[in-house]
Amino acid sequence: MRRRIDSWRITFILLGLSLILTGCSTFSGIPFLNSDITPGTKVEELNLGGMKHAEALAQLATWQKQALEREVVLRYDQQDISVPLKDLGADLDIDEIMQNVKEHPGSVIAANVHLDPAQAESVLAEKLTSLSHPAVDAGYQITHNTFQVIEATPGKEPDIAGIVAQIDTQPLGQIPQLIENLWMDSAPEISTEEMQALAFDSVIGEYCTYYNVTEINRSSNLKAAAASLDQKVLMPHEVCSFNQTVGPRTPETGYKDAYIIVNNEFVLGTGGGICQVSSTLYNAALLANLDIEQRAQHALAVAYVPLGRDATVNYPNLDLQFRNNTASVIYIRTYAEGGEMRVRLYGRKSDVSVQVDNYTRSVIPFETIHRDDPDLFIGESEQIQSGANGYQVETYKTVVDAQGNSTQTFLSKDTYAPTNRIVLVGTRAATPEPESSTVPVVTPSESSTTPIDDSGAQSGASSTTPVDSPTPPATPGTDERDEE
Repeated sequence: MRRRIDSWRITFILLGLSLILTGCSTFSGIPFLNSDITPGTKVEELNLGGMKHAEALAQLATWQKQALEREVVLRYDQQDISVPLKDLGADLDIDEIMQNVKEHPGSVIAANVHLDPAQAESVLAEKLTSLSHPAVDAGYQITHNTFQVIEATPGKEPDIAGIVAQIDTQPLGQIPQLIENLWMDSAPEISTEEMQALAFDSVIGEYCTYYNVTEINRSSNLKAAAASLDQKVLMPHEVCSFNQTVGPRTPETGYKDAYIIVNNEFVLGTGGGICQVSSTLYNAALLANLDIEQRAQHALAVAYVPLGRDATVNYPNLDLQFRNNTASVIYIRTYAEGGEMRVRLYGRKSDVSVQVDNYTRSVIPFETIHRDDPDLFIGESEQIQSGANGYQVETYKTVVDAQGNSTQTFLSKDTYAPTNRIVLVGTRAATPEPESSTVPVVTPSESSTTPIDDSGAQSGASSTTPVDSPTPPATPGTDERDEE
């Protein structure tokens, strides 16, 4: 409190002692303290005329206490909230009042109210919370691949600074008993117009690959990865990470064994096949003209996308990442049904067209590798992996704008190792037949082994299409794989 009543009382006691000791009827230099207050002098409605100053101080102390019990009514939407001035940290400056009494005898003196700012703001915020209507940001919902804007709602917030201004430093008699204009509009952080600017309106990139539905485990893996990506939303500047979105590929997360590549050979491993999902997504992102942040080629060529347009993944070290470089939302839809793996990217339609071209610079012939197999008899052989050539490929993206201006961008230079033909050769000796007087006749066409064509094709056998392939491990001969 800013009252100075106690200091005035101490002053009067000291003056009284001085008068007694000196025997003086007046004290030189302080006639104001000994004289009566001029008639007609008031502080607000309190009449101090004719009082001694000690009496006036006592009257002011009592009056101040009562005056600050006065309530101010805050009204909004037919609701009233009463707040006593004292709860706002209100005080009257007694020193200032008495100085004005001295300087303006016979006048009505204003008693200015002073608030404690921190206390006033805290109390008002607490009392008015129930009447507040915070602003609601604009939102969106996507129904049937259509972006629908949910409009923003402006809020009503208490104008605490405005309320304080109507009270603080104002004369007590001029403080309004009812304050109604105490609310101000609060704008949402995200406006309806800003949300409308994010809306997508068409498919801006789409790509489709095909898979064999009879490969049950691989098909299951494709569907699981596609489901993790489906309906993902990318805000402008946001990066999509395949690994973060799909997560680890383990039996616990529902992934099964299918063919993967280890040390440039196809073997069974958990999650085989999902590189077809990442490669399909990669091509859709290219055609949507999105920025590719991270992409790795397979070690071996794969059959489901053109050379130079594949994207291998391996959790967590090899990832496919692309950035939404547009001003609108990118909405990802994925479909893996009936042997078709399809990705559609929705965004804001533009007049730009994109074409991706790949150029084979060289071909790397495959080799035939023979491996001894003790389970096959000498003279027998079996092809377990067909051969395929390797390639060196360069890939470019050409973007044509609405005016027909084209810009070609180099995307990648990829080297795919050949897939060597692997043939098992029998080392098992035939068991001698018991001696018999009858010599059996053996027909060559009854051999159980399938003839091998040195060109790399196995006659009468169905070859396994390469499923996915990672970059070869840094240390040859290890069982490290770079993806499914």
